[in-house]
Amino acid sequence: MAGRKKEMRGPWYDDLIRIIVRPPFSDELGRKGFFEWVTRARSHIVRSIQLKIKGWPRCSRPLRIAFLSDFHTGSHSRDISRLESIVSEAQSRRPDLVLFGGDFVNMQPFGGGRVPPATIAAILSKLDAPCGRFAILGNGDYLYGEHEVADALRNHDIDVLTYRAQAIAFEDRTIEVVGLPDANIITAEGEGLLSRLRTDRPTIILAHDPAWFAHVPAGPYVTLAGHTHGGQVKLYGVGVLATCSKAPRRWTHGLVIEGGRYLYVTSGLGTSLLPIRIGVPPEYAIIEIEGV
Repeated sequence: MAGRKKEMRGPWYDDLIRIIVRPPFSDELGRKGFFEWVTRARSHIVRSIQLKIKGWPRCSRPLRIAFLSDFHTGSHSRDISRLESIVSEAQSRRPDLVLFGGDFVNMQPFGGGRVPPATIAAILSKLDAPCGRFAILGNGDYLYGEHEVADALRNHDIDVLTYRAQAIAFEDRTIEVVGLPDANIITAEGEGLLSRLRTDRPTIILAHDPAWFAHVPAGPYVTLAGHTHGGQVKLYGVGVLATCSKAPRRWTHGLVIEGGRYLYVTSGLGTSLLPIRIGVPPEYAIIEIEGV
């Protein structure tokens, strides 16, 4: 992909992880074996966010978005049934638009749970919405194999936005969705997309890494990101230990409003490195946006 440049990890890291986890994955049940008893997921939270944005279309009701990210499917025991339950719950919220923020596969070095992308995509395809469903890839998906993950999603009618904008219609109003994938990377393609945002066109920027928010101009836009897992481990009196992002710590989790610009960073549903969360429960978000 032209313009893509790694900023943090070296190729030796990618090669080592791929040797350990041995993609492509083939365990459709995501079995954890010996690790079954220590890898159960915490109960998730549904975050409800209401935004009123200047310049956003004034419609009869807000646009309702189901935003799910950082699945790392297989990082916990019984993750297949868990994901099915979460998708069913999100569908019951009757979203107008579904957005998936990347990191679909489990690239933890140890512990099994090697769920193939096609199995994950088949479950996610049960979450549907009249304005469509769109996805971007996360750094874990590129590490696994970007083409296999993207093809699995597309084969289940989930549109993958890789440095691309797509217009949708909501109550006869046009809204654009822009996809900025991967993490720890700033690309010419992404910067070009953001520089061409129209101030008369409301836009949702779906970015895997909240670091992209620094490049989003003022306008009728909202940025949705993941990647940080909210820190995954947050200790009382200390805060989060790491975010794996170059974004400021204040952008690690939750709603951020700065200079009239809007960002929501989800803590995501899965875990990376180790299946542990402390002080940061898993979540997905239902976000409602209306104009003022």
